[in-house]
Amino acid sequence: MTDVFDALADAKRRKILELLATKPLTIAAINKSLKLSATALDKQLKVLLAVELVSVEKKGKTSTYSLNRKGLLDAAKWFGKFGASFVSGQADALGENVANLLTSAASWLETKVGGKINLDFDPEQVGRELGKKLSEAKTQATKTVKSVKPKK
Repeated sequence: MTDVFDALADAKRRKILELLATKPLTIAAINKSLKLSATALDKQLKVLLAVELVSVEKKGKTSTYSLNRKGLLDAAKWFGKFGASFVSGQADALGENVANLLTSAASWLETKVGGKINLDFDPEQVGRELGKKLSEAKTQATKTVKSVKPKK
């Protein structure tokens, strides 16, 4: 049995998903970009359907494919496990960079005006607060993503 990541490992299937990201497409429209044999395209679409990365709507002889949120949500949840630690680190680094920027800006202004610039705030505290707020926002976003139920 193929899982979402096995399906995503194939470049042709990723290309199909990229095409469907813009709008639902018929088999003919998909193949216009891929130029695969009918059998090869059918095989790729069956794999994507099996792992619920795409869905199909049939009207008469025409099959129209579109992205399916369920399979994409499964992949996003898995990636989210790693994204949380990455985002936390990025938030801390951003806070530190803001603090350094504010301190540097104050020093630069002092050289331009020839006097001492008195900041009414502690740049390091501002940076820490920014990092904390971003970390809290990330935590809330993670909880929201985990609570979302895919539409079928």
